[in-house]
Amino acid sequence: MRAMAVTRYGDPLEPLDVEEPTLMPGHALVEIATCSICYSDVKTIRGKMPYSENLQLPHVPGHEICGRIVATDPVGAMEEGTLVVVYHLWSCGRCARCRAGDENICTEARAWVGFTDPGGFQERIVVPLDRLAEVPPNVDPIHAAPMTCALGTAYRSVVTRGGVRPGDHVVVIGLGGVGIHALQIARSAGGHVVGLDPSERARNVAADMGLTAHPANDPESEPRIAARTKGGADIVIDVVGHQETIDQAYRLVRPGGRIVTVGYTLGGHLEVPSARTALEEIEVVGSRYMQRHELHKAISLVASGAVQIVIDSVRPLEEANDAIEAMERGEVVGRAVLDVTGTR
Repeated sequence: MRAMAVTRYGDPLEPLDVEEPTLMPGHALVEIATCSICYSDVKTIRGKMPYSENLQLPHVPGHEICGRIVATDPVGAMEEGTLVVVYHLWSCGRCARCRAGDENICTEARAWVGFTDPGGFQERIVVPLDRLAEVPPNVDPIHAAPMTCALGTAYRSVVTRGGVRPGDHVVVIGLGGVGIHALQIARSAGGHVVGLDPSERARNVAADMGLTAHPANDPESEPRIAARTKGGADIVIDVVGHQETIDQAYRLVRPGGRIVTVGYTLGGHLEVPSARTALEEIEVVGSRYMQRHELHKAISLVASGAVQIVIDSVRPLEEANDAIEAMERGEVVGRAVLDVTGTR
């Protein structure tokens, strides 16, 4: 079975012939059609994740997976040929966080597909039936793959953790794969939205969708947003996670507002102004991935046309290294997608 795998950190992915997966009870055999690339994949490939030191190589990365059902156990649990996406965190269901309903921060996960376990840069995978979400008929495999992480992470950060309501002023810092979708979701929730990004290309993509975006490093951008929000943004979503972006979030948020942090750096620490946080009751909340019920709600936004999945490029599986290098150069807007089985 064809795959592209990490064989040594710092080296390009290598094509490998890997073993076929074995169908198990309660699972589905999925032929992978497409797999999009998140920057977390890049960090996994480069050995810059918390688990990197203990990850057994070779490793097949890729967690934004879309494919078609080949077979299920029990037979007929899902119809053969059904297009699905994979919820990549296989939670234990037993730890304190799972029992509290927080499966996205499970502390004893059974598998973390593409991260600590083999992912979507291969032709087939076996997935628990309850970790699959059916793709609506008006969404093709190219646009479906990013719905798992890029779209789902954006949905949770905006709707669940951000609590965006109609009329809220929302700023999204960073218009990458998550941010460009967070901006759209915030608009669909009734927010008055504006994005910040240093990339002119990312801002132009936003503008093409009728969204306002300003240069992140332009000294005029923050005064424009202050004038637009009349006292500061209700919610600021930081998809970058650097000290300069959290500082910017504090400059933009109003008293009593909320900052949602999505981006992070391994080993990084963020400082916040304690006086403003306490005296102005500014909330700072983290947001990780999504829960399965949120995935279905996020998918419905795409099916209805309220949110458009932004695709930067589509390449065959064997050109994965080109896509990864483009991401490292900051050239990707939205998602780069690998066409694993010749969908196009």
